Amino acid sequence: MRRAGSLVQILNWYMEIKEKLSAVTTMAYSSKATVYKTYELAKQMLSIDGCFVECGVGAGAQLMAMALTETKKNIYGFDSFEGIPMASEHDETQPGIGPVTEVLENRMVSSGITVHSVENVMRNFKQVNIDCPTLHLIKGWFCDTLPKFKKEPIALLRLDGDLYESTLTCLEYLYPMVVKGGIVIIDDYALSGCKKAVHKYFGENMPDLIGEDVVYFYKN
Repeated sequence: MRRAGSLVQILNWYMEIKEKLSAVTTMAYSSKATVYKTYELAKQMLSIDGCFVECGVGAGAQLMAMALTETKKNIYGFDSFEGIPMASEHDETQPGIGPVTEVLENRMVSSGITVHSVENVMRNFKQVNIDCPTLHLIKGWFCDTLPKFKKEPIALLRLDGDLYESTLTCLEYLYPMVVKGGIVIIDDYALSGCKKAVHKYFGENMPDLIGEDVVYFYKN
């Protein structure tokens, strides 16, 4: 916890966080409000046991928002760092391209959309002057990396995988690790494939979703 300081110190710290969050929003694929909401929800989880996890890192904006809470928790970012994979028959659109016109047998190849390397993400952290020694970026397709993830309690799980298979895979491997009272954010709920995956996973036990396009809920 931050030690109590003078009012001037507190105001300076607040303004510094606000300026950095504003800079982070310029790197995000989502809205400014979404970045701020990630920061707000991550702050709520500071007193809850468990790490922060994002699946679908992009340029790293949401991870930076989590890091700006000054948490000492582990922060994990899973991504291919080669772009979004190809859609399945459960998706209506290929993000960043358009309607799905062909479904490949091997979909674990890059569509060429949202390509950011590990080095690029780390440069973005440095550009905004965010130091996060507990950040771990894990490269690879979700189906390959998530089964190997150590079973660590998760306080905040943020899913930004765009597609049906990506979302379902993340829920299957990671949702059981989310602690009671933890938060799950689903960035792409407005996309038909993502929504279908969420309803497939939870079935009749759908949680109470908060929000519309980007939704979140607390695990009971």
